[in-house]
Amino acid sequence: DANREGNSDSESGDAELQEDRSSSEKDDNENVENELQEDGSSSDKDNNEKLEVSPLQRREIVKQNFDSTWSDQDEGQAEKEHLPQTIDATTDEEKDPPQIFHILETRFMQNQPDLVRLAKARLQLFEAICLPTVVQQTAWGNFLWIIRTDPDLHMDIRRELVEILTKRGALTTTKENSIGEAGEQALTYVIGSNDNYIVANSTTVNPQIRPFDVRDMFSNMLSKPDKIFAGNVEHIKSTLDGLSSKAKDVVLWTRLDADDGLSVDFLKYIQDQMIRYFVPHKAKDVKLAGKDEKRGDGDEEEKADFRLSDSEDEAEKADFRPSDSEDEEDETSNEENSDESKKVKSSPYSPPNWMYWCGGQNIDWFLTDPIHDPKHETGVVYPVLHENVCVTPGITVSIRGDIEPALVPKLDHDTIVSYLDEVGGEACNRTGVQDDDEVPDDGSCFQMIHGWTHAVRSRTPTSAGMMGVHPDDNQLKMVQRKKGMKKILWREMHKHFLLKDDDLRKTNTYFAQHVYDIAEENARGQCTNGHSCKTSSKDRLQQYVDLRGEADGGVDVVDGIIIRPTESA
Repeated sequence: DANREGNSDSESGDAELQEDRSSSEKDDNENVENELQEDGSSSDKDNNEKLEVSPLQRREIVKQNFDSTWSDQDEGQAEKEHLPQTIDATTDEEKDPPQIFHILETRFMQNQPDLVRLAKARLQLFEAICLPTVVQQTAWGNFLWIIRTDPDLHMDIRRELVEILTKRGALTTTKENSIGEAGEQALTYVIGSNDNYIVANSTTVNPQIRPFDVRDMFSNMLSKPDKIFAGNVEHIKSTLDGLSSKAKDVVLWTRLDADDGLSVDFLKYIQDQMIRYFVPHKAKDVKLAGKDEKRGDGDEEEKADFRLSDSEDEAEKADFRPSDSEDEEDETSNEENSDESKKVKSSPYSPPNWMYWCGGQNIDWFLTDPIHDPKHETGVVYPVLHENVCVTPGITVSIRGDIEPALVPKLDHDTIVSYLDEVGGEACNRTGVQDDDEVPDDGSCFQMIHGWTHAVRSRTPTSAGMMGVHPDDNQLKMVQRKKGMKKILWREMHKHFLLKDDDLRKTNTYFAQHVYDIAEENARGQCTNGHSCKTSSKDRLQQYVDLRGEADGGVDVVDGIIIRPTESA
């Protein structure tokens, strides 16, 4: 009996000890949780920030919930290798996912505030070509459109620009937030500023702005609220407050001039490719847009590739491909670099700090005279194909959130490929390649889009540099030698840019009626700050101006200024 009583006392004591330990552990857990909650509450009250958990607190949570410990050595190794010390990386990322911020920047009448007739013509192009291709983007609502114009733009033109945007529903939209509440989301801003944030090496930059810096852009917008011609100031403040400087976040900048347009799949394609390079572990969840993507209209034809197929005559290829000597040089270069290529592919992949995208295949839309050429009352189209030169519409720069924007090189459209091809992936601090898509990755800091038409450019007497107002010999040859090319181009205009013949017809007619007034004002605007002052451009404009001035003795263009005979006498 004594033994049983002793055993009973022992078991009772063990049970009490176990209960005490359980109670102690429970109390400890509650204390840690209470301390974390109190710390979080204090932090929220003081700094209005999310709860920040220190590595020590994180380790305590792991101990209590999962009965595991991290040695100091393991923790030090994790910090050394920049590994996240979290319980579940997926859970943490769901709480704080990568932030993707995309800016589309468009320039309209900068440094040309009083050229009203020229501005009206450019508004025609904006409404017929630029605007419809932007608001019908498959990524519409997932980027912010910033239209930059002269701060002193003529009031009538400013009012008409805002009315056009309002009519198309381009300024705001209604969108539900994370808790299901409907609210207004800003889509487009019209800003009175002659400064741009997507700049090239040849651009004169105002020392008061920081190119490619989204925080600087929003701060400058807020500093001059009277120059926000369209858009909500409060939305700018909330957007600025929501920006971060984390490595996982990415900012994209895409350029589009007001008289050009983009394929409606283009911005989605750029965003998908950005995820592929900058957030590779998320790429598997994204359907990468490509040249074979179909629109749901029963049309099974692929997007047009202007490059000649292997079955076409070799003599034709010679007109659009590098010469034999260039091919030999390329083959030699490829042999010399084959070992380097293998080294790049064998390296583990790490995302770049920044990256460029651009395209070399687009459509040029030209004016016709609908009165004397009724067959082509909607204008005419010709192909453009560059293998190693970027066209301006659609040039995109992507920058990681923790990278200083000043580190991104400012490159002219015709030097992007040549410069970045030479400096290689080291320039943007990337290693390895991504082989998970049909679009090849050569390990460089740029991707040139081939195989489909990404942009349409209007070529009219409003063009700042007056380049390509008429098709060149190469364009004429491409149309002559590739059967059905014009049909293909118009299919692209309708199917992948969603442009309407009525809008093009209206614009074509407007230019036919006002071409001389437009050319005269464009001549005056040629040599203003930020615009071309080429002799060739002025010579072309002079041809238009001469026709207008024949009746009253003619006029001359001297350094972009219209000089009439009575003024020069």
